[in-house]
Amino acid sequence: MRRIFIYMICFASLVFGGCDLNLEPENGVTFDHYFQEESDCNALLRQMEADLRVIWSAVTFHEHMGLLTDRVYNAASIEKVRNLDPNYLTDRAKQQQWKPYYNVITNTHLLEENVGRVPNLEKKRQSFYLGQVYFMRAACYFWLSRTWGDAVIVKNSSYIDRYEKSPAVEVIDSAIANAKRAYRLLPRFDKLRDLNNKALVSKQYGSRGSAAALLAHIYAWKGSVQKNDDDLRASVDWASRLIEPQYQDSVGVYTLAESAEEVVTSVMDRNSAEGIFEIEINYADISYYGLFFPGSYFVSYPVMRNSGKNDITTINYGLYRSTVLNMYEEGDERRDAFFYALDSAGMNTADLTYLYKWRTPRYESSGSSIDFKGMDCNRVLMRLADIYLLRAECEAKLGMTVQAREDLNAIRGRRKANLFPAGKNDDGGSDLQYSIFLERERELLFEGHRYYDAVRNGYYGQNSRHRVLPDAFYNLTDQDITEGALYLPVPQMAFNDNDLMIQNAYWISKMK
Repeated sequence: MRRIFIYMICFASLVFGGCDLNLEPENGVTFDHYFQEESDCNALLRQMEADLRVIWSAVTFHEHMGLLTDRVYNAASIEKVRNLDPNYLTDRAKQQQWKPYYNVITNTHLLEENVGRVPNLEKKRQSFYLGQVYFMRAACYFWLSRTWGDAVIVKNSSYIDRYEKSPAVEVIDSAIANAKRAYRLLPRFDKLRDLNNKALVSKQYGSRGSAAALLAHIYAWKGSVQKNDDDLRASVDWASRLIEPQYQDSVGVYTLAESAEEVVTSVMDRNSAEGIFEIEINYADISYYGLFFPGSYFVSYPVMRNSGKNDITTINYGLYRSTVLNMYEEGDERRDAFFYALDSAGMNTADLTYLYKWRTPRYESSGSSIDFKGMDCNRVLMRLADIYLLRAECEAKLGMTVQAREDLNAIRGRRKANLFPAGKNDDGGSDLQYSIFLERERELLFEGHRYYDAVRNGYYGQNSRHRVLPDAFYNLTDQDITEGALYLPVPQMAFNDNDLMIQNAYWISKMK
């Protein structure tokens, strides 16, 4: 299988950004000597899962832009990203690349086109591989469309001509179509089996539940940016399949953590009953993961070994104590679970808070030294509390006020916070949609949702009702936004030998 992987990486690089290798599979692109047994399909699937792990074990530019923070310390590059610095964001050497997504997408086509060639492969196993293919492809197109807007839609694994971008809505529709195929083919998470009929315990694999969660997010995004109520209603419907008991036999059982402490010790760890879609961080495969989720930029004392209280002043990001006290009212369990010794006078260092939402650093011995390898937990991309609050957001936009309040209060009640409209910053219930945004901010703190939450709710531009992003976003005109300012510039590598590729209009105007 190694020659397949080398070829497909080279192929995707040729189409989406340069390749120096000159390797060919046997018999052109037919792979006649491969896909002769299920292990070949499984090897390619594992390669794609590893590629996805690399993609999502890094904090993206949009996640940096959306981080709630009071200070950025000694990090000029982060400041440039957060301030939409055009020289930095269009610099070829610094740009966020889309090629890794297309490596995965191209391999999904390869597996889809060849799984039927494996002799005597049971239909159930074919459905498993195809379901994984469609789920991965849907997730990649969704992330591509949120990040770059217009993007390329791949035709098949052997198409090597030039590509032009498709409109963002078509990319989103491709994500929807593939996620629906995945939903139809995949079983519940607890029914997933590998080629040896052993249970798959990683929630990185697609399942019917994760496909439903993905569809809830895709439709919420599409309905919000396209201002289409039918799509918002579709998001509500897909979210309901994960929440309402009548769907559990078909979709699977997901349950909210009973307490904020359980969120920290179980949900933020790995494969909890609340987790739906996670990136499996496996130190047996990769020895160092570094800062692979937004919250890792805030972790210091007392989580990190050999760190002291004053080290909080030298990490990249920081939240002031006054900010956290304004976010979480007294009695809200998240105050003490997510932050260490928040109310202790002896822990007031430069008014900064000590994040305690992730507590499991990994160290390994190397000779006489002990080296930090990263946080020993999964990256949770979607969980049930997220889905409750996503449904509440869509319900609020649809005027379904009673239902939106119920979903919002389902989370607040679990966290022992005051129920809407008597909660912190509810302003008497005058802006339910904003209260839901703030609840997502509190519950999903530093998990990577906040930029896209702000965009879905329209909290950007000169006429925004609320300022939740860096100041640069409130200098944007309506024309800037129409021309693509909220998306990243197309990577310069995508223009290699491709005269059909065009840059987003906003970034063309900013490039020197």
